[in-house]
This record gives sequence, C-alpha cells and structure tokens, in this order.
Amino acid sequence: MKIRKCDLNDLIDLQKISRETFQATFGKDNTEENMQDYLDEAYNSQALTQELSNPHSAFYFVYHEAKLAGYLKLNILDAQSESMPDNYLEIERIYFKKDFQHLGLGTKLFDFALQRAQVLEKQYIWLGVWENNFPAQKFYQKMGFQRFSQHHFVMGDSDQTDYLLKKKLNFE
Repeated sequence: MKIRKCDLNDLIDLQKISRETFQATFGKDNTEENMQDYLDEAYNSQALTQELSNPHSAFYFVYHEAKLAGYLKLNILDAQSESMPDNYLEIERIYFKKDFQHLGLGTKLFDFALQRAQVLEKQYIWLGVWENNFPAQKFYQKMGFQRFSQHHFVMGDSDQTDYLLKKKLNFE
C-alpha cells in the first residue's frame, strides 16, 4: 500500500474517485435524482478546488499494487465539518473502490490518520457515519470510537442522520 498527498494536479482523479465511491456506497439507498444532485454539488471542480486549497484540509490517495484504491480526507481547525475544539482532527472521508474493500486497507489508512493526528498534536480524532452504514459503524467501534452526538445530512429532499463518533488519543 502506498499513500500520497493530493494537490491541485489531482483534481480530475479526485473528482472521479469521489463520485465513484460515494455512488457505490450510498447509491442504492437514495433516489437517482438526490444522488446526482449531491454528486454535482459536493464533487464539482470548484468545490474540490476549494477543499484542496484549504491549508487545514488534506486529501490522500491510497494505492494498492500501483492502482488507485481509495482516498482519505482529513480536516483540522476551521476546516472541520462541525465546530470542534482545536485539539480535534476530523476524518471527513475515507472511501475505497469496491474491488479494494475488505483487504485491510481501511485499517492501514486509519493508522495513517492516527499518525497525522500525532504529528499535529491532536488529542481526539472524530468522524461522522451514516446511521444505516452498519459495516462502517462496526469497523469504527472496533477501532475504539464512541458515539458522542449526531447531525443531519441532507441529500436532495432526503434528511438523513449521521452519528458523530470520536476517539481519545493516547500518544506516549
């Protein structure tokens, strides 16, 4: 597995993998119209350019056997999707293409996020997970996350709930 930080030169590939993985993960649970509206809003070139240009956000491509397998997005400070203390790091997105799921890459990417949190001297790592994404919830529970809140996630005309999970970090 190889992890590489993204920059503006990766915009097209980031847009493609973002759309592909989000659609594959949530497409069957949402209407086609709501999905398309969300993909057009969240993953258009302007939105992703702003996110890539934000100094408090970082995207990382994950490669397995030299093939782009997925990506990770981390946020700190005011880039976090919810207002959190400065000692929190957010995993906003962690997505893999279908062919690369269940290979242990998620655990390795999670470990990478923990390393970044340590380098950035964060005390907590947190994320949001859809209330009906049971495999992801199980994975995060196994990783030591605990639910502390929730928020609404709007996809077109569908109001959904994401659980907010956090983990206290103990770096020695």
